[in-house]
Amino acid sequence: MRITTLQIAVAAVCGGLSIALSYTPIGFISVPNISGAATTLHIPAIVAGVVAGPVAGGLAGLVLAIMSWVRFGGIFMQFAGGKLLVALAAAFLPRILIGVVAYYAYRALRGNAAAIVAALLGTSANTAGVLGILLLFGTSDFRTGVVPIILLNYPFEVLFAAVVAVPVFAALARTRRLAAARS
Repeated sequence: MRITTLQIAVAAVCGGLSIALSYTPIGFISVPNISGAATTLHIPAIVAGVVAGPVAGGLAGLVLAIMSWVRFGGIFMQFAGGKLLVALAAAFLPRILIGVVAYYAYRALRGNAAAIVAALLGTSANTAGVLGILLLFGTSDFRTGVVPIILLNYPFEVLFAAVVAVPVFAALARTRRLAAARS
């Protein structure tokens, strides 16, 4: 498997967006529930996966995972009951899979419906992965106190991802059609 310049460039731009989002209010949008905010940090990994393939999506997700660990590593450790490997798995594996899952979902369908499904499944890979790992191997405090709050955010995170994905992917498809018509 060869990594192309396009994949590296898309992963870098989308990874940079994830970093920027993690330090701005756009990365944590206020929602009307107990947590107060849903995240948009996963959206660049979805875009990277669909635009440049699973490698770029995985690399952009890796940048997101590193940022998550830098900013929230202590929280992951707390929810993992002090188990470093569990905390690292919850912080890294689901985020690396966001763009990979989004790529394969989009590739299977194409069009506006594909953008929505890619957003849904990419977001689901993140949410289900983090929750699944911490539910199986984390603390009971996590199961009873945090899971309900996170599940309340999930619909908002899917909605945000779909609202961004549909126009971005439609614009990219139009650009590709125009480029193909010119050549």
